[in-house]
Amino acid sequence: MRQIRTVIRSLVTANGYIVAMDDGTIAWNPKNGQHKRIKISAQASVMLGLMNPFGEIARVVVGDVSGCITIISLSEMSVVDRFVTKDSAVRSLCSSSKSDESILVGCENGSILLVGQNVPGRVVTLFKLDGPASALRVVGQSLHIQQGWERLMLDWTGLPCETLVSRTEKSLVFA
Repeated sequence: MRQIRTVIRSLVTANGYIVAMDDGTIAWNPKNGQHKRIKISAQASVMLGLMNPFGEIARVVVGDVSGCITIISLSEMSVVDRFVTKDSAVRSLCSSSKSDESILVGCENGSILLVGQNVPGRVVTLFKLDGPASALRVVGQSLHIQQGWERLMLDWTGLPCETLVSRTEKSLVFA
């Protein structure tokens, strides 16, 4: 008898699509080539594609309900690296640099983490919010965090960034 799986997350790329199933299976379905699958230890809660220098999605970062982050190579469909946060379910992911050396992670319990091979201890808790971060983005030296309808602009320690000076106020400032 065939097992029925449900697609719970998907990521569409120029070269195909990636789906995450409810049983932990991650499937890469390229436009040209062989379909590939891999199974992770828990159900995916979020996916992030990482580009190679040619502008193609070459790796996918998968956050799961157990709080782990798995980096998967699409060409080999193998696990490149895995980070165990020991926190709650992963709700959001963001590349923290252009080189994709570290990943910013938002967890269900409000923890904001940084994971990567060059991160001390591979996982560092940066700060904790009152609730989960539904979206993360690095803009310059600040973190833009979406929590429901509220948007926070914080520094890397979790403190609010200085308010932005409006365009009219900038024109009146003489240095």
